[in-house]
Amino acid sequence: MKKLFVIIMSVVALTAFVSCSDKPVPADKLPAKAKTFLSSYFPGIDIVSVIKEQDGDYDVDLIDGTDVDFRSNGDWKKVDCEDRPVPVGFFPASISTYVTDNYPGAFIEEIEFENNRYKVGLSVLGVDTDVDLIFDKNGNFIGLDD
Repeated sequence: MKKLFVIIMSVVALTAFVSCSDKPVPADKLPAKAKTFLSSYFPGIDIVSVIKEQDGDYDVDLIDGTDVDFRSNGDWKKVDCEDRPVPVGFFPASISTYVTDNYPGAFIEEIEFENNRYKVGLSVLGVDTDVDLIFDKNGNFIGLDD
């Protein structure tokens, strides 16, 4: 009887763990906004994997090495293009202008929007600079991220 109880509890615990963990899902299960974002800013670039996280957010890996994180509603959270420039148009143009004016030769390789702020990672010739810039929700420069 004790053995049966242990087995049942183990199965219940395992089921709870599996149901709460991150899960791969088909790309067609992404929210419509996420699909539109990908087709607009990464046209023709195949999706390698989609992971639905415990909190309902999505982590999407593209064949070119780009990683895009989406909130559960399909809004983008973070775009990391590794050693390539992030496409423009989905964040304030003033951010790109600031980078061009103040960091000649650098480009935005990663951008994240959280807590009404943009965090921007820069690269020069495909080498991460370890410089992270912070902008407000309107694209105004706030300072460097320490």
